[in-house]
Amino acid sequence: MESIMAPIHFHPNQVFDETKHVIDVIAKKYLEKATDNVHHLVPIKVAADGNCLYNSILLVMNNLMATADELRVRTIIELMINEAYYENIFSQFIGSVTFVIKAICKNNTFSELYKISALCNVLRCNIRSIYPKIDFREDMAILNNVFTPRPSIIANCDITILWSHVWNELDARATNNNVWSPNHFVPLMQSFVYDESDHSNMSTSIAVTPEKKTFKNNTSTRIRSPEFELSPSRHLRTENNMGTNFAQSIISNALQQHKSGIENQRQVRLDILKERALTSRMNETTEHRQIRLEKQKEPDDLKRMTETEEERQIRLEKKKENARSHRRNETEE
Repeated sequence: MESIMAPIHFHPNQVFDETKHVIDVIAKKYLEKATDNVHHLVPIKVAADGNCLYNSILLVMNNLMATADELRVRTIIELMINEAYYENIFSQFIGSVTFVIKAICKNNTFSELYKISALCNVLRCNIRSIYPKIDFREDMAILNNVFTPRPSIIANCDITILWSHVWNELDARATNNNVWSPNHFVPLMQSFVYDESDHSNMSTSIAVTPEKKTFKNNTSTRIRSPEFELSPSRHLRTENNMGTNFAQSIISNALQQHKSGIENQRQVRLDILKERALTSRMNETTEHRQIRLEKQKEPDDLKRMTETEEERQIRLEKKKENARSHRRNETEE
């Protein structure tokens, strides 16, 4: 138990090595449908056994002793200890975290947002989630996002994963009523070290201390000028806070759009029902109209039989008031 509770020292391997890794050709097709700034990355093949998210972590992890079972257990513990934190962020999108925890306890179960977010804290790293632009979803902005650890934890590194499928898009749709839905994760790696001028958003640059010329004893001499920057810890905290705020902003906007969409759909349904009711009444025969009116009277008759004297007086007063109002309206017209 002590080994499970001890922090993982996670220093991922980010560069593709053809002697160790195999390119996932199906995932590569899905990657081509993702955002442009990840097309240079390489999707690596991992076992599609339901543990693919954990297998993706293990593939980039320089730790031969770690297993998918260990990562699963650590993820469950993280979700249970900080259940309120995860419930507050994701429950409105993918249901209760309690239900998810029960599902994770079963081996070979497909992962989703809860597990990705929890693994950020288990590994102390930022996880960039890439979702192909296939079949628009209201939560697309959340799925294409950088997940960060809780504010109290500083991320030490970054990794990127792709939502994929074990089959090509055509076959995947054929087995799911022509709807594409992911059932696989793969890690994305750099094919080689990128220069900062080519991919500034994903690369790391080598710091070079600037130099300047001076003249001493009539001889040109180069000296180095010190260059100061934020310490690594402060830099990571700043990026972490920015990432957290950005993610929360995206989630909030997506939730508002989701609620607005539900309300619009509800209003459309009500309008359709009203239109159908009006059309039905216009087309009904005299006999059908009489039957409908009789059915409407039945609940009223039953209610009158059980009403008290006070309720009866109130009902009669309202009826009189409605009649007087109706007569006034007729007079004005």
